[in-house]
Amino acid sequence: MFFKDKHCPTCGGSGTQVFRPLNEKERPTVAPEHRRLTDLWRCTAPGCRWYQRWSKQSEGGRLPEELKNPEADPV
Repeated sequence: MFFKDKHCPTCGGSGTQVFRPLNEKERPTVAPEHRRLTDLWRCTAPGCRWYQRWSKQSEGGRLPEELKNPEADPV
């Protein structure tokens, strides 16, 4: 079974966040050493820029500021 929930090292806390595959706009902006990887996913939490390899959190980094997820909607 496949789950989209992973621990995000930049979001903090002990819970998990939903991750999704990088899109065509995000892929060219990853660190050069990660561009060869095909299984890169990003955290979808509001304000987060973290991406990582699905199976290896240490192969990750942050996307540029302009690709930050939108903030949460005001209540």
